[in-house]
Amino acid sequence: MLKSELTCPSCGRAGFDLCETIDVREQHKQYAPKDPQTQEDLNAAASETSLNYQMKRCRHCRLEFSDPMLAPTAIWYQHAYRTLNLYPGSRWEFGEVLRRIPQDQPIFEFGCGSGAFLLCCKERGVSALGVDFSQDAVENCHKLGLSAKQVDLNESIANSDAAHFHEMVAFHVLEHLDRPSVLFESAEVRAEAEAHFWVSVPGDRRSSRYFNDRDFLDQPPHHMSRWSPGAFEEIGKRFGWRLAEILYEPIGLRSSVWSITVYSPEYRRWKEAGRFQNRWIERGFRTAMMPIALLRRLSVDRRITGFSMLAHFVR
Repeated sequence: MLKSELTCPSCGRAGFDLCETIDVREQHKQYAPKDPQTQEDLNAAASETSLNYQMKRCRHCRLEFSDPMLAPTAIWYQHAYRTLNLYPGSRWEFGEVLRRIPQDQPIFEFGCGSGAFLLCCKERGVSALGVDFSQDAVENCHKLGLSAKQVDLNESIANSDAAHFHEMVAFHVLEHLDRPSVLFESAEVRAEAEAHFWVSVPGDRRSSRYFNDRDFLDQPPHHMSRWSPGAFEEIGKRFGWRLAEILYEPIGLRSSVWSITVYSPEYRRWKEAGRFQNRWIERGFRTAMMPIALLRRLSVDRRITGFSMLAHFVR
């Protein structure tokens, strides 16, 4: 049987460049560097899908996505999230979305996790319902008195009797999916006329991405894709959603200057040479670099942003 041609999960076209290769066994050493048993558990769970990936960049919409596009099982996520405690207490986009939508509009959340956004809604008197594939996450929501259900997104598409919403959100869900289209199809099933859909992902201009840093949490199997404004626009078009705007999380001057310093070639050379064994030498180096980093922030590195990128779609 002939292997089907690889196409971009966003725009559906062919034509890619190789970004990086990932050995998942080596990666798991960073998840639990001092815990060989957890590493073995992660390897065993990941072996059910894939232990080797490539990241490829679409030449048309600039989406970066994994090959193969095989997301890990729920068991892998249980091990990973229990090891690193990756559920956030709060995110910038929570307040940004709640500030922009009417308070009397019920909200539906895809991938509610342990309930951080649902809790924000509850505290502000906003009605909200969340769904997540993780039993642990949904149970945590129930402990907090939040409305949440354990639902697989594929099941959500098939549910023609689902309640409809004018406001829907998905915070840091899209990058985990091996079929990104399923999120937009699921939203379509639940969308009222002229519905709004807010989707956040790790930003394409945050420091680690801006400086091309290899981040194991932004690689498969944890993240299956890395998004750009062009990729958002293309996938929205394919499923009937118009991209209305892209918003970036702000970054403070101090944080941006720190990032410019530690990602500079000079800093990396000194660090690789082992010259920062004494923390005061490292601090002195950063202090000396600060004027240069500040000038770069005000000129060539003005595009650096905070962690998240928020896409606002309209049906």
